[in-house]
Parts: sequence; C-alpha cells; structure tokens
Amino acid sequence: MLATLFQGERGQQPAAHGILEKMYLGVVIRGNQLQAFAAMLMPHQKATTADGSSILDRAVIEHNLLSASKLYNNITFEELGALLEIPAAKAEKIASQMITEGRMNGFIDQIDGIVHFETREALPTWDKQIQSLCFQVNNLLEKISQTAPEWTAQAMEAQMAQ
Repeated sequence: MLATLFQGERGQQPAAHGILEKMYLGVVIRGNQLQAFAAMLMPHQKATTADGSSILDRAVIEHNLLSASKLYNNITFEELGALLEIPAAKAEKIASQMITEGRMNGFIDQIDGIVHFETREALPTWDKQIQSLCFQVNNLLEKISQTAPEWTAQAMEAQMAQ
C-alpha cells in the first residue's frame, strides 16, 4: 500500500513525496519533515492517542525505530531517544512494546539501558512467507473443490492429461 501511495498522484506533492519516499526506503524521518507533512493533513486525519500524541507521530516514531534497528546492533535508551527526538523513557517503552508484539526483533537490557536489535535472516523469513502462501492457496483450492466438485474434477483431469 505504501508503494501505491508513493507512486500515486497525491504522493508526488513535495512534502508528501519526501516523507513517503523515506517511509518506502526505510530512512529515518526528522521532526521538521514530519511537521511539514502534518501541516498538509485535514483535521480528521490528525487523530490523537490516549497520551495526547498524534497517530502520525507514533507511526513515524515506530518507523524510525525500525530504521534504527537496521542501522545499529544495539543502542542506549538515551541515544535512541535523541535519534527519535523523544525522551529516553518513551523510547524504551515503545521499543519494549514493539518487541513484545513481535513487530521488531530484539531484547532490552534494562540494567545497562540498551536495546539490542536482532537481525532476521532473509532465507528463513522467505521460506515462511512461501509456506504461508502455499497454505493459503491450498485453503482456497479446498473451498473451491467443496463448492464446485464437478468443475474441480474436470480441471484435475485436464491438468493430468497435459
């Protein structure tokens, strides 16, 4: 969906294009760039969370945290907070939540005040994605064969004859 936005007509506006490009490429987004983008939003697009921050701010902080996880093996909460332009305690809380929810791989050393990022190996991830796709295709085929057993039998016979 991000690729569609990035390549679409609205994504070509200067402020929108810059931030969407950074999102698409996984690059850290700075506060001044975010403010320029937020100024373009309509009032109904500026929803806030329970802590008073905007949903856009939270999404960009999480995006920047994921970007940092690709750049660093580990980082202190102080450095992470400075990078994300938020207090260190908030950076720790967001990192902890993302790790707990499985949206980021890593662990937190609270004694030393460090977030350790774990990289995913591409091949096992790719294998899991292929396995998931095959499972979904099999489920669809089962549903089709339950709905139209005669058609399924004819299609199988035609496939075997080739």
